[in-house]
Amino acid sequence: MTTFYDCPPRVLKIHSDLLLALSLLFANGGEKLPQTLSPLAKSCSTIADHYKLETLLLAIETLTYFSKGERDEHLLMTYEFNRLFVGPTTPEAPPYESVYLSPDHLVMGKQTLAVRKIYMQENLQSEGQGHEPDDFIATELEFAAYLLNRIMESQVAKNDIQIQHYKTRYRQFWTQHPSLWLGVFAQRIRQSTHHPVFSAVSEVLDTLTTLNAH
Repeated sequence: MTTFYDCPPRVLKIHSDLLLALSLLFANGGEKLPQTLSPLAKSCSTIADHYKLETLLLAIETLTYFSKGERDEHLLMTYEFNRLFVGPTTPEAPPYESVYLSPDHLVMGKQTLAVRKIYMQENLQSEGQGHEPDDFIATELEFAAYLLNRIMESQVAKNDIQIQHYKTRYRQFWTQHPSLWLGVFAQRIRQSTHHPVFSAVSEVLDTLTTLNAH
């Protein structure tokens, strides 16, 4: 069965762009939503056009609309982002793998160390190491994009050994980590949010997991 990472670089790039746009949204936080919603909407639009995904159209429309909202709307989105993902009270949808997969549902579980080990195999280290768990959604998505970019670079160089190496690494990373919790995370967002922009984000996350399942 052909997977998207067996495709030419142009297809890998639209997947990588979506991963990075989602990563930036979570990494930059609620105050930067006006800057991060627009690139996410653009990446979603490209993905939707390529795969003919009518199910994403409402999400794209929502993300685009709220990227142009007034200051009061931006404040509401910032508040909702923090309520869902940050605090100060216990977040409704913590953006960390360990919360969903560890027995005690707390951050810094064995999943955190497992993804750190995978990053280290590529001689990489999370920018937030020391104050942000390595299984933070933004870091995992950025790393997945990094692996896709390495596949693209290897394709351009016609290095078949490297192509296969990074395809294998991407498949293993995705199936052992993001695929196990992003769907549950998206569901938690959808059930907890009071703002349509985050319902749209949950739809994008669901689309991402679906595309990676093929």
